[in-house]
Amino acid sequence: MTKLIHICRECLKKWDSKKILSKCNFCQSNNVYFHREFNELSIAHLDCDSFYAAVEKRDNKTLKYKPVAVGGTERGVVAAACYVARKYGIKSAMPTFKAKQLCPDLVIIKPRMEHYIKISRQIRLMMDAVTPAVEPVSIDEAFLDLSGTEKLHKCIPAISMLKIQKKIYSDIGITVSVGLSYNKSMAKLASEQNKPNGFFVLGKEEAKNWLSEKPISIIFGLGKSTVKKLNSVGIHFCKDLFNFEYLKLKQILGSNTLKILKLAEGIDNRKVFKNSATKSISVETTFSKIKSEKEIKNELHLLCLKLSSRLKDKNFIGKTLTLKLKTTKFKVITRSVTSNLPLQMAHDLYSRSEELLENEIKDNVDYRLIGIGVSNFKENQDDNFQLNFEDEVKNKKNNLEFAIDEINSKIGSNKTIIGRHFNNTK
Repeated sequence: MTKLIHICRECLKKWDSKKILSKCNFCQSNNVYFHREFNELSIAHLDCDSFYAAVEKRDNKTLKYKPVAVGGTERGVVAAACYVARKYGIKSAMPTFKAKQLCPDLVIIKPRMEHYIKISRQIRLMMDAVTPAVEPVSIDEAFLDLSGTEKLHKCIPAISMLKIQKKIYSDIGITVSVGLSYNKSMAKLASEQNKPNGFFVLGKEEAKNWLSEKPISIIFGLGKSTVKKLNSVGIHFCKDLFNFEYLKLKQILGSNTLKILKLAEGIDNRKVFKNSATKSISVETTFSKIKSEKEIKNELHLLCLKLSSRLKDKNFIGKTLTLKLKTTKFKVITRSVTSNLPLQMAHDLYSRSEELLENEIKDNVDYRLIGIGVSNFKENQDDNFQLNFEDEVKNKKNNLEFAIDEINSKIGSNKTIIGRHFNNTK
């Protein structure tokens, strides 16, 4: 029989045994986890448990056992719900009035985004201390690649992740769930299994069998509408995908068919993005011909939303904004502006880039490309170079934007839109 590697979640000691042991050999704790592949697994996913609500409960002890949701007014939506609230069926992106109907005693707290960002940075620093390969997914979750860190930390990645989990709880006061596996999609699935304060491991040997009995909705990239289409033809579990005619499956999944089939088998070749000295981030769009200033400004605003999302994902703020225009005669115009005002929020990006655009755009010129970029970065952790939340109007704009970001992260990118673009969507 292959030896099982045991790890105690209390004292973090590790030992091998041919039989399953439920009690720690060192501290006698019953909080023991065992797995055959502990030594081979180095890709982790860390996810803060009900992050916004957890922070509010940490800061106000009277809320500890109460149902809490972070969100807007009666006309708004729930950005996050604690686990007590979830027992009533309350979920992220649910209208606030509906949440109150489900739970009249629900405590609704306005989001304090600047506070959540500060705590997110603290957690990020803890992850950075373990590996340079940290890929933030959002404000409250990230992938980590701990390959090659065993010699440095004198322990396998599993123990390094358990140390981070304990440190976050002791130093910050909230729980996180950790998934450990051999690739990103499996690590993400693992982190979702034992919430809150979970630790779950999925090895390569067990992946295919484990996935086969799981509903297809767990596969990364399958939206609700696609899941409904698959269910309508009898595909409910991952194993069903492999018993279905490929050409018919392709009619539903299109060009993503092979990718979905691989994910359903536990195959994911995506690498964890490693920190690098990123000097600039930019986005641009090309069109056949746009003449009116209003049309160009609409395109610019969409680019600002996209650029802001990328900056937030990397936790970057910049000081220099660059606008790029290309005419139908292929003349390229670039203009930049630098200031001490932080650039990350979409409404700030648009305000500054609109000024540059108005100085350059000509009524008698047709344009075929517009782009914007941010450079002169500073990672968003310096007290002297932060997002400014002191101005009340700016604070409301920031909170609205972060709330929209949170909703989009839960229900799908760009499902929630700014009013100015409503007529441009189908």
